[in-house]
Amino acid sequence: MRAPWGVAALLFAGLLLPSLRPAFAQTKPPVALGGLQSVLQSSTRELCRLYDVPPALCSQPVHVRVIASASDLPAKWQSFPAYAAGAAEPASGRILIDLSRCGPYPFGDAAQTLRHEVSHVMLYRALGYEPPRWLDEGLAMRASGDWSFSDSVYATLALPYVARGSWSLQRVEADFAGGEGSVRRSYALVKGFVRDLFPDDASVTAFVVEARRDGSVGEAFRRRFGVSPEAAFRAWAKNMPWWGRWLEEATSPAVLWIAVTLLFLLAAAAAWRRRRRKYEALPD
Repeated sequence: MRAPWGVAALLFAGLLLPSLRPAFAQTKPPVALGGLQSVLQSSTRELCRLYDVPPALCSQPVHVRVIASASDLPAKWQSFPAYAAGAAEPASGRILIDLSRCGPYPFGDAAQTLRHEVSHVMLYRALGYEPPRWLDEGLAMRASGDWSFSDSVYATLALPYVARGSWSLQRVEADFAGGEGSVRRSYALVKGFVRDLFPDDASVTAFVVEARRDGSVGEAFRRRFGVSPEAAFRAWAKNMPWWGRWLEEATSPAVLWIAVTLLFLLAAAAAWRRRRRKYEALPD
């Protein structure tokens, strides 16, 4: 997630080490960093290759600060959204991870959140400029994990709007600055859009190389796909190529059992309210 004041944040200042290896900042209370250190190193290596980051830029350090809760937020990160588990400043190569917020969609666990934020940093280094939000977050979601049931749920919530043709990339980008529900829907939509645009790693790499050469994501997009990103998104949304997969998951036994359980609980609550009203109506 890109920080709301213009640098990449989701929505994820560290110790300066003389080495070129990524550095972690200790937080209080102490946080176990061993696993995340290896995630940072592997993510940096993999994303440098995926985005074809120039070696000199790839070797620059990424500074990660991990905090245990929002009460440990540094002053410069006070505008951090309340629901965000991580944020990044791609230009400075700084990342913040809040362990207490990891888990809820779209951030996933601490490792997924870190991969998401490293993607923001490496894509910026690969392009040499700030990419549009839809591409930045879509690729970050792609980097953080495969398409999941949660992606299907939140994307399905946007289907009524998409079906009426009232959803656009402009709307999606605006919703990244909205409430928690709007942000989650936008994350799911851009992840699906980017997934269908780039079916494999080679297609991602080729596009990033073209966008760096052209100095514009929009120009590279038109050259590769023949239309603007907005037109491509509207066509994608109108045709809904992902409807079959989402419908299949939405009607899976697990979802149906959840729906039945919720209906049972609602019926039980309604019956309890009726009994309570009858009891209260009895004379003392």
